[in-house]
Amino acid sequence: MNLSGAKYRITYEAFSKFSGNLSKVESLEELGKIISRHLKYLFNYKVFKIMILHEQSLAGYTFLPGKTITHTQQQDLEPYERLLLKDKIPFVNSIDSTELPEYLKDVKLNNGNLWGWFLAYSEYQICISLVSDDDTYFSSSDVDIVHLLADSVASKYRQISLSEILQQNNIHLESLVTEIACKNKEIKAINDNQQLVIEARTEELLQKNKKLFELSRLNAHDLREPLSRVLGLLELAEHLPQDELRSSILPKIKEASGHLDQVIQRVVTQSEKELINIKSSQP
Repeated sequence: MNLSGAKYRITYEAFSKFSGNLSKVESLEELGKIISRHLKYLFNYKVFKIMILHEQSLAGYTFLPGKTITHTQQQDLEPYERLLLKDKIPFVNSIDSTELPEYLKDVKLNNGNLWGWFLAYSEYQICISLVSDDDTYFSSSDVDIVHLLADSVASKYRQISLSEILQQNNIHLESLVTEIACKNKEIKAINDNQQLVIEARTEELLQKNKKLFELSRLNAHDLREPLSRVLGLLELAEHLPQDELRSSILPKIKEASGHLDQVIQRVVTQSEKELINIKSSQP
């Protein structure tokens, strides 16, 4: 087997392991760790950087041997990356250590090269850059594996993003369900309370009606007795002579009439009190 064939087989096996572990990733933090763990088995690099943009959001990683830097702000884009996003033209340029960003100041280069690629995956834009030199040689034959890596990472990033959106939506839905349940509970409590109020008011009205009925019954009885006396005396007066009427019947009629007047006054007073009590108890 020639060297190129052996290298292809090793790279293929390394990428297969990477893909297998990538399929288990569930968060962006895990994604960075998996890439960092497998990257050195796929191709040579001094610095490898991948930036994934979607609308106004950005997620990216810069990988150095033994170190990973996470990016979340679009201000982390370097000028060459902004140009790459604009023109979408791949490039390879010579670069010196002094031209590297401040956070890469410890990277030393021996005839360094800066590689850049733009890829579009679904609604995502991907900027890939790689720094190599004579000591850590990157060959143009490795570009295909870089593209495969970028496609796999973008696919996983999209899956994680959609999963997070779905999770957030589920949390929101659960919150709405909880809120609706609370509102239903409040409505039920209001309805139950209204039912209790209605029952209490009904019972109160029944009791008041009962009192009024009892009052009217008693008043009717109290009124009937003096009124019957007056009517009886008047009927008797028709058959008596004037002298006896004046001396005997009229005083009794006067007495019975006075009693009747007292009863009427008492009935009126009691009725007024009951009406006042009824009005004062109304909401």
